[in-house]
Amino acid sequence: MNFRKRFPALLTLAVLLTALPARSQDENPPAVAARIAWITGGVSLESQGSDYWTAAPLNYTMVGGDRIYTEPGSRAAIQGEGTDVRVWGGTDVTLTNLNEQYEQLGLAQGSVRVRVFNLAPEGAVEVDTPNGAVIIQMPGDYRVNVYPEQASLVEVFAGAAQISGPGMNQEVDQGEAVQLYGENPVEIGSVEMPPADGLDYWSAERDQHMLESASAGYMSPDIPGYDDLDDYGYWTPGTEYGPVWFPRNVPPGWQPYTSGYWAWVQPWGYTWVDAEPWGYAPFHYGRWVVWGGRWGWVPGPPQVRPVYAPAFVAFVGGGAGVAAWFPLGIAEPFVPWYHCSPQYVRRVNVTNVNITVIRNVTIVNNYNVFIRQVNTVRTVNEIQVSNVRYVNRERIVAMRTDAMRSGAQVQTAVVHLNPAQRQQMARATMSIARPPAAPPAHSMAGPRQNISRPSGRPVLITPHGRAAATPQANQARFTPRSLPSPRPATEIQPARRAIVPNTRPAPARRSAQPVQPEARRPVGATAPANRSAGQPPARVSEAPAQAQPGARPESRPQGQPATSRPESPERPQSRPAQPQPRAYPPARPESRPAAPQPENRPPERPQARPAQPQPEARPPARPESGPQVRPPEQRKPAPKNEKRKPEPKPQNPR
Repeated sequence: MNFRKRFPALLTLAVLLTALPARSQDENPPAVAARIAWITGGVSLESQGSDYWTAAPLNYTMVGGDRIYTEPGSRAAIQGEGTDVRVWGGTDVTLTNLNEQYEQLGLAQGSVRVRVFNLAPEGAVEVDTPNGAVIIQMPGDYRVNVYPEQASLVEVFAGAAQISGPGMNQEVDQGEAVQLYGENPVEIGSVEMPPADGLDYWSAERDQHMLESASAGYMSPDIPGYDDLDDYGYWTPGTEYGPVWFPRNVPPGWQPYTSGYWAWVQPWGYTWVDAEPWGYAPFHYGRWVVWGGRWGWVPGPPQVRPVYAPAFVAFVGGGAGVAAWFPLGIAEPFVPWYHCSPQYVRRVNVTNVNITVIRNVTIVNNYNVFIRQVNTVRTVNEIQVSNVRYVNRERIVAMRTDAMRSGAQVQTAVVHLNPAQRQQMARATMSIARPPAAPPAHSMAGPRQNISRPSGRPVLITPHGRAAATPQANQARFTPRSLPSPRPATEIQPARRAIVPNTRPAPARRSAQPVQPEARRPVGATAPANRSAGQPPARVSEAPAQAQPGARPESRPQGQPATSRPESPERPQSRPAQPQPRAYPPARPESRPAAPQPENRPPERPQARPAQPQPEARPPARPESGPQVRPPEQRKPAPKNEKRKPEPKPQNPR
């Protein structure tokens, strides 16, 4: 039967389905999420609850239990709220747990560089390895390598770390590297800092891009992907909605939530995955508006850590062969289609609407009425939005539910509505507290063919003993007081033998002490002039990658890299007062103007992101691709005032 003839009946059934009661409001989804922010080469994902590998998509929302594997010679980045984990080739890493206070990583093999910009009060980042758990409780710059020789290497460039394991509880200071060997007991010893390699140089590039971002002057820097907005759009401050970001190079007729697909990500259910390299922050935070004839994105208050949402859209009808949605306008009510409480509804709206800068009185009044209503109801089903006049309701996008469930691209499965059908859909009941379509049989696309499955989830050492890298096998919360006080870093002895390939025991411990970071300037404050960018020199030639042992997924087909940068980005103004990256031989410093400051911001949030101390410079350079054997090198001073040539970056697939 033709869809247009079936449409009125389907719409009636959809309205009836939305009236079904919701589940109990006992638990809320997490307020934070992570993002796959960079993909180059073959990068695979094993999502939580799945038992097979798929190609990792850019901008995919990661939750506790998701696992990443990078082929040798590949790389990826996992960006969280206040953290950025750079994953080198030949690495198997699991995001074991993630919430507002705790980010737990499980590193089974390979190398990660963990950049911590900000932590919540009593927050921690933990990296579990086969030889011990690295616990980070202050902002800083850290690297962890896991080798096949039952050994791990921990390097602290800035900050301080605590390493816990059987028979060991040790503090490691800034500027120190330690080798871990064995499982029970674990032998720890100080070694010399290895020379810099490709992961270190790439990490410095990401630091520079993030620390110089002008977008951090308009939005919360805890939002993953804030720095990508500099490369793909521009800001217009001083509008009646506050600062607005406009994307460049979008096709005529483009509107939000049309270039991408819907993935099923627990516990939210249907979650938007945008195809654009900048397409994360504007689709999971804030609101969209048509201003000056163009679509622009308006962030929430920059001084608060916003609550993540799978998409800021309103679904209309659903469950009857068609799903339809439209983007929410400025300060319009977001009532989720997934399981949550009224308290969650209030928080996800308040932290994503900067009501103090909106000068439209009608919008402000309607927003306040909605918030007062949410404060008085007991369940989400009691929230009434039938009297809300949504400005984008006639800009409805519709697609078949079977295509939505299979993860099809919206542009290839869109259902074109005639004016009468569009008006009918615009008057349909909103989908509240239930998904717009039934859950798919699999949360991700089918497994890649001809791939041997890994033996299972890795078992690693945590502060509470050996455990598989899954949320179920670990504690969801981290309590710093639950750990005994570590032995001071002054008691670390030089390693008795070098287990990590081509490293040497430290002859004597340097007397470095962890530097307490200074408080971050308020967002929008003027940065110091002529600030050194911490930019590395030109990258040395990279050696071919070596394969790691173990059955892993096949490489991504050639010609399909995905990154979140254009080939030659325009670098905007400096981001005000952020922690400095690890010091490399500097390029010639430039004077950069301070980022413009948005108007009428709310009071400063309590947890400010402190600035980072400057770690020691390391000489270049070792071959790329995971924790490879490092040939001994003589430390040579880098040439001064050497201007670094930008490295071409792969194009994003469209």
